[in-house]
Amino acid sequence: MRFVPTDDILLKICEGISQYFRTHDVRAFLCPHPVRAYRVKGTPYLEDLNSRYPSSQLHIRLDPPEKVKEERLYEMLRRYGQLDDLQVSDNVVMASFRHIAGAVAARNCLHGALVEASTSDGPRFQIEYKQFMQKWIWETITSNARLIFPIFVVLMFGTTYFIWDPMRSGFVHLKIATIFSSPPASSGEEKGASGTLGWLLWGVSKARASLQRQQKGEDLFDEFWAVRDTEISEMKDWLDQPPERVLLLTGHRCHGLNEMMKKLVGRRALEINVRDMLEAGGAADDHLFLRAFSRAVGYWPAQGMDRQLSAVLDLMLPGSGKQLSRENELLVAVQRVLFATTQALRSWKARRSSHTFHFDATPLILVSGFTSENKDRRPGFFEALVSWAAYVTEAKLARVVFVADSSFGEASILGHLKDRPERLSVFQVQDVQEACVRNILKQHLGDLDISDISDQQLRAIGGRYMDISAMLGHMRHGVAASEAVRWLLETAEVTVRRLLLTGQPNARWTRPQLWRAICLLESSGQKVPYDVVLWNVFRGDEGALRSMKESNLIAVSQQKSATNWALRYDVEAGSPLYAEVFRRLVANEGLKAVLDLEVAKEDVAREQKTIDAYEAELVRLEEILDARRDWWWSSRQLDSQLERRVSQLVDLIMEQHKKLEKYHKARRKAMDTLTKHSDSFHEDVRRVKDALLAG
Repeated sequence: MRFVPTDDILLKICEGISQYFRTHDVRAFLCPHPVRAYRVKGTPYLEDLNSRYPSSQLHIRLDPPEKVKEERLYEMLRRYGQLDDLQVSDNVVMASFRHIAGAVAARNCLHGALVEASTSDGPRFQIEYKQFMQKWIWETITSNARLIFPIFVVLMFGTTYFIWDPMRSGFVHLKIATIFSSPPASSGEEKGASGTLGWLLWGVSKARASLQRQQKGEDLFDEFWAVRDTEISEMKDWLDQPPERVLLLTGHRCHGLNEMMKKLVGRRALEINVRDMLEAGGAADDHLFLRAFSRAVGYWPAQGMDRQLSAVLDLMLPGSGKQLSRENELLVAVQRVLFATTQALRSWKARRSSHTFHFDATPLILVSGFTSENKDRRPGFFEALVSWAAYVTEAKLARVVFVADSSFGEASILGHLKDRPERLSVFQVQDVQEACVRNILKQHLGDLDISDISDQQLRAIGGRYMDISAMLGHMRHGVAASEAVRWLLETAEVTVRRLLLTGQPNARWTRPQLWRAICLLESSGQKVPYDVVLWNVFRGDEGALRSMKESNLIAVSQQKSATNWALRYDVEAGSPLYAEVFRRLVANEGLKAVLDLEVAKEDVAREQKTIDAYEAELVRLEEILDARRDWWWSSRQLDSQLERRVSQLVDLIMEQHKKLEKYHKARRKAMDTLTKHSDSFHEDVRRVKDALLAG
């Protein structure tokens, strides 16, 4: 048996553990440094303060104060880790470790330890972590929050401009390069792989596409445009124009212009379809609208933090975050997306200049989905797109094609282009001829079914794709041709009657003006000159005429003459279906009398108001003349001028009385018709009652 001192046992155990960790690579989870163990020579530090964080710098004091050699201090501290600096001044020692783990080990093991282990009453180490930047920053933030948070918001906006925006422009450039870096696919390249396998795959894909077209009714669409080879050829040449002007493809809404453009350009177009943005959830949700618009041009990641930062800034500094309204904030976001797209187009143009492409790599941007109903749902959005399109085309960065129906397209775009028609190129699609419509129906219905359709019914259907498709849809379900036409006419008549009797909200035209237009177009039986409609129907109010055009009740077309080069326009019914509906409404004697009476009352009120103004002025002039006759010194020349004005007013009043007589005559005629119908109805009721009593 051998007795060993306790200190020797603890020393050997600690040295054994330390030696084991030095010879074996033991690491803690997610820790880059190996595990080390040291003997605690002092008193464990009782940590009872919050926010006390470790540091690589130690503040060492000696208690009681005593001067210690720097070599001794270095010898004691070095065993816990590499030292970067050791400063000794009086009773204070500043030790900087290379790794924070060494500082933690030195503090845990030496705090409260004797400098000289051989003595029991010598100076002891008092070690603390030096206060470092993290604590100072937190104290600064908490004590100066009203100033720090605006600085934080500014820094966040700075990262948006210097980090996120270049990355977003890069993603837009990547999408443009993906679409336009490869040449257009020819008929031979569409087959894909060569050889027997490629031919089989091509045949299977074609058969599948044909089956899908039959299921979706796309064969009718292809046939509708197949008879317009000349127009399609002109459209292709028009799309190949140099990118110097904004292009507008317009026509009546029922032609399927969007689908035609997609088939014409294929995948070689950057499409911005605003219908989903303005008519789905994006009509009310700004986040959904911006996300859909950003996705269309490849702008990623979409903006979503600016409004939150503005709210935080307004919370810290009241009033600072309310400089922009909701609409202005949205327009700023849209402008940033367009700016990033412009930067990407510039980068692509520079790449095209440095690389030689054997095909036209000018980007084609297709903007579709705008209608007269949704273009104002996001104020300023349509104008921003038009202005941006004018800029990128004038800078020859891209071709921009707007697809919009003729009810609003050309007038609205020209209005936002400051009425400069040289910046806009227009291609208008016309209706298909009657003979072509008959051939299309014959291919789908056969000679037997097409023989039941009269020329009048065919003229009522017209040459528009949607109307033809609706008629064929009814007939494929076993409905007769005459019945299918009747259903289409009744649907259109219900729409027109509702507008005649209730009007349209936010429209600048009135119900009497609509009835005047219907009667004028029906009485002419053909197109009416623009100026005739403008005065006889709208009394020179062109804004009301354009509003009715946007409602698709009327259409405006340009006169084509080989001899007269002057620009003239004609007005016609909004569609062939509407033209037939106009004829039927005018033929309805009772409804015509009701609407004629309302129009006559409006005309009488307008002319009576004018007469009242003339008569009031005439009374004032007569009073002046009566007073001047009593003044013997009054000027006779001035009296003669007043008398000429009186004579002029009398003539104007007589002219107005003639107009009033004409309108009263129309009013009496309408009243007589309504009285006649009312008496006839009561007579029929009396006869029915007498027959019931006699029976």
